[in-house]
Amino acid sequence: MIRLVDPGVKITRLIPILALFLAMAWPIVLAGQEAPKEASAILVPLTGIVPINRTMSLPGQGRAEKIAFSPDGTLLAISGGKNALVWNYSTGFTKILTVPTKSPVLFCTFDFSPDGETLATVMGREKIVIWDLKNYTSRVLDGASSSLNASYSPDGKCLVIAANVGGLELWDVLTGKKIKTFLKKKSSTYGRVVFSPDGKQIAVSDESKRIVLVEAGSGKIVRSFSGHQDLITDFVISQDGKLLASGGSDKRIIIWDMSSGEKIKDIHPLPDRVNDVDISPDGRLIAAALGPQIFPWEKPKAETSVLILDLRSNEGRTLRIPFCYSLAFSPDGKILATGISSGEEVAILWDISPYGIADKFRKDPFETTAEYQARVGQVEIPYAETVILNAGQYNADRGGFEIQFKKNKLFIAVDKEAARELVERKGGTLRLTGRLKYHDLENLRLEEAVLEDTITGKKLPVVKVGEVSPESK
Repeated sequence: MIRLVDPGVKITRLIPILALFLAMAWPIVLAGQEAPKEASAILVPLTGIVPINRTMSLPGQGRAEKIAFSPDGTLLAISGGKNALVWNYSTGFTKILTVPTKSPVLFCTFDFSPDGETLATVMGREKIVIWDLKNYTSRVLDGASSSLNASYSPDGKCLVIAANVGGLELWDVLTGKKIKTFLKKKSSTYGRVVFSPDGKQIAVSDESKRIVLVEAGSGKIVRSFSGHQDLITDFVISQDGKLLASGGSDKRIIIWDMSSGEKIKDIHPLPDRVNDVDISPDGRLIAAALGPQIFPWEKPKAETSVLILDLRSNEGRTLRIPFCYSLAFSPDGKILATGISSGEEVAILWDISPYGIADKFRKDPFETTAEYQARVGQVEIPYAETVILNAGQYNADRGGFEIQFKKNKLFIAVDKEAARELVERKGGTLRLTGRLKYHDLENLRLEEAVLEDTITGKKLPVVKVGEVSPESK
């Protein structure tokens, strides 16, 4: 069960990865002191762009087994134990959704309706409960079989249920009546189930280590995807309906061609089993939560990581994110949410909007220099990266913080009392933001640079005063 750390305290954005950042104060230049004037452009090496930045988190306790964004990206739903939590990360609003169930240990799964107005939850495998997200009233889908998962059709009119035993059930959401049952076998147990983006087909995983694709109208099997050597723990279909990515206990991820059923990539062996997998909205990135299996009666283990695979470049990176067993991309592809079971947090949001920026400025081997410069001269991209402020960086004589960013020496004017309060603050996030433009083949130029307090929205102008010499590194 998920519990917030302190429901009476407004949720605030917490510490970023790699460094702890403190909130800021208004810039005030001390009397008789002048802030340094800009020396030259703030340079960001192409190889120095940080593609993933931690931005905020939700404090709380509980096992975060599933996490997903609402279709408009305003809400985040998190399942833990036999209940679900809905979080509006912009306002800090949270709501725990729960109903009485017989089972004390089996976890909840859920699916947002396409219009984002309702959330269908499977509570403890016992009850299909549909929640109205405007007033948070609920109704039970009476007569539905015991289930592991349920999924909305793209038009929001139907709900498909993967029954524990009994096949797939298709229900009319408005009337609450069952339309049909198919793939019915007494011995079959189905796992994850989803509609294809066009609503014409339904994909479901079963105990035979395969995913079956069936026609939504007739229940006829179209094709199956076989290749895993152990239980399939999760799978997802890309938004354009072209790709299917699956992960399993066999420590592998397989990417399939939906139209043919052929394997595109078979990635193994991974460091550990795959607990969750997702595809970015543009189909470029595959993200997977890796780690040892946990059971409801166990304490979460810290030995987990997140694998991010770039399908364009075939490059992968692994991030060590302890206690992470679930993840999801935001609808706009700018945020990656990870479910956390640390006992202190239940969700973390990561800014991944810088991912792929460097590619836009790289020279194609077949471009002439003139063609390249003409192309990149038109490129201008928003950028943000977390930075560090601490007491040791404050220059009282100058009345501001002197920091190093990449190879640049920067100055942020703040009076000493405000700076003292800033340093003593334990929560908050600071980001250096601006717009990236072409500078040369190795560097980009950061313009309109400001230091932004992502909690209060206040912004401080940033001035470059020099560059870092090799001896000072």
